[in-house]
Amino acid sequence: MTARPENTHQARLLRLLRDSGSNSRAQLGDLVDLSRSKLAVEVDRLLETGLVVADGLAPSRGGRRSHNIRLAPTLRFLGVDIGATSIDVAVTNAELEVLGHLNHPMDVRDGPVAVFEQVLSLAAKLKASGVAEDFDGAGIGVPGPVRFPEGVPVAPPIMPGWDGFPVREALSQELGCPVMVDNDVNLMAVGEQHAGVARSVRDFLCIKIGTGIGCGIVVGGEVYRGTTGSAGDIGHILVEPGGRACACGNRGCLEAHFSGAALAADAEEAARAGRSVELAARLETAGRLTAADVSAAAAAGDAVALELIREGGE
Repeated sequence: MTARPENTHQARLLRLLRDSGSNSRAQLGDLVDLSRSKLAVEVDRLLETGLVVADGLAPSRGGRRSHNIRLAPTLRFLGVDIGATSIDVAVTNAELEVLGHLNHPMDVRDGPVAVFEQVLSLAAKLKASGVAEDFDGAGIGVPGPVRFPEGVPVAPPIMPGWDGFPVREALSQELGCPVMVDNDVNLMAVGEQHAGVARSVRDFLCIKIGTGIGCGIVVGGEVYRGTTGSAGDIGHILVEPGGRACACGNRGCLEAHFSGAALAADAEEAARAGRSVELAARLETAGRLTAADVSAAAAAGDAVALELIREGGE
């Protein structure tokens, strides 16, 4: 197992190398608030852990040439996205370049044991493909609230059997590496902050509309989770008293009225009522409609599909 960085200075240096690639010691010194001697100590410690390696000499800046360092090219990380109806597993290098990716249909309601058996099977297939021998760390996203310090789901509305399951501990033992577990939309927000549309802001909301609805809240550059990890669980806010039945067991939740599943149900109803030739044709071909069908129909100019999306947005 790869050693973890010992302090915040080392963690910051690792983030800089992750985001900007190979850097000279002199360049790193310009970016962090450390004296030259302290920087040398921290870099040497990172070299000893194997997390970073020497990468040749940097161009001269008028004096003695500085050495470049980079994240170890052999580092491999596992990313796992557990959705309501599918699992995605990917392997990245230290710069977060995706080296391999697999997807498998899976109902999260099958429970954590069945889901993680499939996760481990997919991870083994990626290893067998040659993209990784072992994993230096893993990140797991789940579609429900998570008590982040322990990596444990907390009463997730659409995940029966997951409440209190020790996801981080169980997978860390199986994978032999450190594991981080968080709500899937929180991780999407972190991704947008790292390499997406939120790179230039420190306060934003990241809203996911899929099979369910979730929200990642970032305040001051940090994910805000709330006491029980439920801060962004907006999908189960009551929007219509006595409204549609929701998968969580309640009625009138936002998710029941405008999630991907709700949108598909509305589209099927419209298709069967003869309101949309486009949606009816897709229903006849596939036997069912998905939110992707509604999106495609809207992109093709179908008025009913556009109306369904507009009504839901309101």
